[in-house]
Amino acid sequence: MKLKYKQDQNFCGHLAQLDDENTGERICKDCGQVLVKNMVNYSSEKFSEDFQNARTGPKISITSHDGGLSTVIGKSNFDSSHKPVSGPMKTSLNRMRIWDSRSKVKTSSQRNLMLALLEIAKLKEKMALSDGIVERAAYLYRKASEKKLVRGRSVKTIVGACIYAACRDFETNRTIIEISKNMDEKRKPIAQSYRMLFRRLNLQISVPDSTNSIVRFSNNLGLSEQIKRDAILILDTLKEKQLVSGKKPDAVSATVIYMACIRNNENISQNKISKVSGITSITIRNRFKEFKKYIKLI
Repeated sequence: MKLKYKQDQNFCGHLAQLDDENTGERICKDCGQVLVKNMVNYSSEKFSEDFQNARTGPKISITSHDGGLSTVIGKSNFDSSHKPVSGPMKTSLNRMRIWDSRSKVKTSSQRNLMLALLEIAKLKEKMALSDGIVERAAYLYRKASEKKLVRGRSVKTIVGACIYAACRDFETNRTIIEISKNMDEKRKPIAQSYRMLFRRLNLQISVPDSTNSIVRFSNNLGLSEQIKRDAILILDTLKEKQLVSGKKPDAVSATVIYMACIRNNENISQNKISKVSGITSITIRNRFKEFKKYIKLI
């Protein structure tokens, strides 16, 4: 039996193999023999949000003014063995840090782009925007900067216009009023900048759907699911009769919510809907007079 066991062990075909990533070895499962040593991992680099376990630093992104390929000189004055550096070396390191920071932004356009991308990053945190929207806004601002459309205009107004265009492109309901409030900027210059970008960059942006606005306004007003469903049914009826084309989607959404509240005997005023939706009560009243001829409310 012992001779037979040794014969089978010598003639192992190594069909079942196991790769150990910690030791970098390939081992046979049957006999335990080490087949390959010092293996090289050829898999693609994976990044985490905090860039831990990343060998090559953060990923390349257009949301950074240098594309994520910048050099960083640390602020600590210690060498690799954690010993403090000498006095002359401290002076040299300080000079290197100064020239490194100056080399990143040489021209006024680069400084302008850096400020704009910082504003976009601030808006991402304030408005809970997705990474796709932020990258699209950064791309639009870079295109506007290449065509010299940002000269003579405020950085915040162009950034607000790019954010609004990116939200429209990704079908995310964010109004210019919301963007202007979060940026402490007036609505009118942001709207003017958006129209300028729309014409000069030849943007292809779809019309926002009123259904998403209905859900958002209803949630902010604390309305029931029945009112939401009735408002969407009223909107579908108006679409079939081609009564909403050419009208502001948010105004239509606010009006159908008001009509659904009347149908369900929900006591809510036009002023309350106006504060949540950003649509004036006069506009809601005018749309209501147009739509009530075709919708049965009682």
